[in-house]
Amino acid sequence: GMTLLTLSASIDGLKPTCHDGKCHATSGNVAMFFVALYLIALGTGGIKPCVSSFGADQFDETDEKEKKRKSSFFNWFYFSINIGALVASSVLVYIQENVGWGWGFGIPAVMMALAIVFFFSGSKLYRIQKPGGSPLTRLAQVIVASLRKYNLKVPTDKALLYETEDSESGIKGSRKLDHTKELS
Repeated sequence: GMTLLTLSASIDGLKPTCHDGKCHATSGNVAMFFVALYLIALGTGGIKPCVSSFGADQFDETDEKEKKRKSSFFNWFYFSINIGALVASSVLVYIQENVGWGWGFGIPAVMMALAIVFFFSGSKLYRIQKPGGSPLTRLAQVIVASLRKYNLKVPTDKALLYETEDSESGIKGSRKLDHTKELS
């Protein structure tokens, strides 16, 4: 999508023709532009919800050292996202307005390609968490349990809040969720 968007802003046959400050796009120009945007939206929708949870999977919750590193990871992760937004809304806009739209779209396309190369080059080092059951089943379980236990008094002993007495979760491949007071 990023490559198509860059091409539609760079190649003469693909970008709209402009005369006297007015631009005219053909139906092919418009189609390519929207295909590029839809591909970007599809890719963004597929990766955004997965990136932070995949990053969290790289840390062992049972190890105190890694638990602290996980917190540091999220600090750097969101800091990087905000710096990226700042650069995109300032530096890239300046480049688009003063150098050209092809460069303004081309730089993020190249950076995205580099990010993909870096991601796949480290794939042998990643910890892969096997999914445990359907997430929709877990969601439905939470909704049903919360409706059933709406008026129930919360016990002071957090060991009583687990779904089973075992040390493992009732769903294979999942860990038990710790009790927190954050959403009480």
